[in-house]
Amino acid sequence: MKKKVVLISILTFAFSFFAWLSETDQIPSVAPMNEEFLKYQKEPILFLLARYSDDGHPLGLLPSPHDISHLKMPRPSGATTLATLFERPSSKTDGFLRDRIKSFPRIARESFPSFYDLRTQNKLTAVKNQASCGSCWAFATYGSLESFLLPSENWDFSEQNLIDEHEFDYEPCEGGQIYMSTAYLSRWSGPLKEEDDPYIYSASLGFTVRKHVQDVAFIPPRLDYLDNDLIKEAIMSHGALYSSMYYKNSFYNPTYQAYYNNSTREGAHAVAVVGWDDDFDKNKFNILPPGNGAFIVKNSWGTNWGQNGYFYISYYDEFFASGASALFKGETPTNYEIVYQYDPLGWVSSLGYGAETAWFANIFVASSNIPLTAIGFYAASTLNSYDVFVYTDVSDGQPRSGTLVSAKSGTLTSPGYFTIPLDNAVPLKFNQKFSVAVRLSAVNYNYPIPCEKPVQNYSSKAVANAGESFVSYDGISWNDLHTSWDGRYRNSNVCLKAYAGYPPLYPPSNVKLQRLENNFVFFKEYINRLTWQANPQNKANVVMYRIYRKDRGTADKTFQLIAEVSSSVFTYDDTGLKKTDFYSYGLTAVDDYDRESEPAIISN
Repeated sequence: MKKKVVLISILTFAFSFFAWLSETDQIPSVAPMNEEFLKYQKEPILFLLARYSDDGHPLGLLPSPHDISHLKMPRPSGATTLATLFERPSSKTDGFLRDRIKSFPRIARESFPSFYDLRTQNKLTAVKNQASCGSCWAFATYGSLESFLLPSENWDFSEQNLIDEHEFDYEPCEGGQIYMSTAYLSRWSGPLKEEDDPYIYSASLGFTVRKHVQDVAFIPPRLDYLDNDLIKEAIMSHGALYSSMYYKNSFYNPTYQAYYNNSTREGAHAVAVVGWDDDFDKNKFNILPPGNGAFIVKNSWGTNWGQNGYFYISYYDEFFASGASALFKGETPTNYEIVYQYDPLGWVSSLGYGAETAWFANIFVASSNIPLTAIGFYAASTLNSYDVFVYTDVSDGQPRSGTLVSAKSGTLTSPGYFTIPLDNAVPLKFNQKFSVAVRLSAVNYNYPIPCEKPVQNYSSKAVANAGESFVSYDGISWNDLHTSWDGRYRNSNVCLKAYAGYPPLYPPSNVKLQRLENNFVFFKEYINRLTWQANPQNKANVVMYRIYRKDRGTADKTFQLIAEVSSSVFTYDDTGLKKTDFYSYGLTAVDDYDRESEPAIISN
């Protein structure tokens, strides 16, 4: 009998032990942090030293918490192009002749031109001056975003608001980096117009956000000195690129505005890359690099420095673009009405279960009846595959309960923050619980779960509540990130947003213009007859069409509303015209929310 009792006790202990071991194995681990970031955390004096170069120029680029050494590995097949990243169609447009999203085609070339300069492409805003503030990172951010929107939209965004309202632990002029910019922009805190919060004055609040940044692509560090194709493609396809360098005055040649640093890791600085010259003479640098070639760079030290604010940096610079570079995309703020989120400080750290794949989810409560149309999250690798699931009427603590109402799969070929439009809008009711769950695989990276967490002297303001964010190794068994494992990840949330908006609204299709005549006894009347068809892409309920007109023969370039017709009418006669009257017309569709599509333009 004793032997039987002992055997049962052993089996019970073994079962309990393996159950405990299994549970322990399911605790996600935290990704290693950037050693340079940890060094700054331990030595606050370094923040002061990072403010200025050795000759007194303002800097301000601080190390990020992310260890991106995995991005410096040879890139997997399919991860060498930006083609899929910024060609996402807008989810909707609103208003006539308002903010238009600039859609740039991919530059698909086996080789790039030997010389390219955005200064000749009307793709750059004016050089600015950061003065004595450590705000280079903010100027480089908007150097990229403003360039992306050109030439169709010319904006001047407020760096002051970005450095004042980023919500991290740093003071406005202490410095920052692209992950801080991305957090501020992706939560819709900005950008504001420069005139609303000018540089440098006290912080301003309450002004209108002029754009929504829904996508930020992080360009991986160069693998070697001539690994420049991603940088070149990004510039040609989208505009200026946020990047980094180390500046020391002895490496700068003021005669040729040329810079080459082959040895010194001090003076971290953020700049905007605007072009290149493969044939830039290596003899123009203070130290002779191994070969010719340089990037053209926009600085933020005013037009009296360098070549009217620009300079050249050698392809062979030891540290240029050694960290992640970034492209910021802005689009009309009417694309989405509401953002559901728990991560205002964005991607601070990453979690994983020792494998490239993991699950993460958020449970939200709908604040309106506006339908869900997109979700957004960070990807950490050069090649990422995702599966997104949306559920309604979920149970507390169970993000994959309730009703599955939308699912989507895809691939992202860059690290960064991306918005994924859903294939179908998800109806929501006020105060209804819904969830978004993501299965994410990140090649060569075992920490695919992006999260916000409190880090001393960086993101200490991060907070969380029970029932918000959940993680899982298999998508079946879930843990509340804030409360599980004795509070190991207290005040942490996963970086996963949900966007509510309306179905896309498209202009009428197959618009045609016919010139007709009416012969009366004393005069001849000319008529412009417009005809069109309902756009089959519209899922929104179109209730009317609006017809706008502008005179092609005058200096006035504005369209004037001349008619509104029912959605069942597909023709309009503009009558009483003279033979010399020539016009351009804009036809828009209007839905039952009084949203208005972009116009279909036609002229005679």
